[in-house]
Amino acid sequence: MKKMTLRFLVVMIILYMGICSNGSAHPDQESDKVDVSDVKYIQSETVPDPKLEEAFSKALDLKRGEDRVQYYYNHVDLNEDQQPETFVYVIGFPVCGSGGCSGVLFTKENNDYKLITVFSLVRSPIIIQDEKTNGWKNIIMYVSGGGIKGGYKQLRFDGKTYPSNPSVQPDVQPGKISGVVIINDDISKKEGISF
Repeated sequence: MKKMTLRFLVVMIILYMGICSNGSAHPDQESDKVDVSDVKYIQSETVPDPKLEEAFSKALDLKRGEDRVQYYYNHVDLNEDQQPETFVYVIGFPVCGSGGCSGVLFTKENNDYKLITVFSLVRSPIIIQDEKTNGWKNIIMYVSGGGIKGGYKQLRFDGKTYPSNPSVQPDVQPGKISGVVIINDDISKKEGISF
């Protein structure tokens, strides 16, 4: 138990060192050219969702009682079908590294969560852009750490899923973007929901 707690603490310190006070990664000069002043911010959900926990633990191969993780989640309608998708940002030893943590995107079918994409190297903020590709809104993530040059990356839907690794996606072009930030929690001030 002490060994797991120490590992969790080390991961949290690493994450904290790579995150600004507003919860987003430290921008570099290139990412400063991306203007996010028009994006709207919404708070993450705070109520545990057992079905969602079951779904993301299966997708990330997590075991309750063994893997000490916290999660943040929010609902957003990515394809404008009036049925919101659910994005989950998971932090903790088994799902984090120097480049970020894990994210999972689900849609709901028959009251069950159906997996769309498992993301690696995720940091907050998670921005849902108004611009769409193949009928689904683009996702913008900030990448840095682990030897990656910091910057905003755009993830586009390919008709079935989103790319799983934001670090190898196209840079967001300089200028103003519009959309909504669905995950922007400062993990040093607001603990996520314990799994």
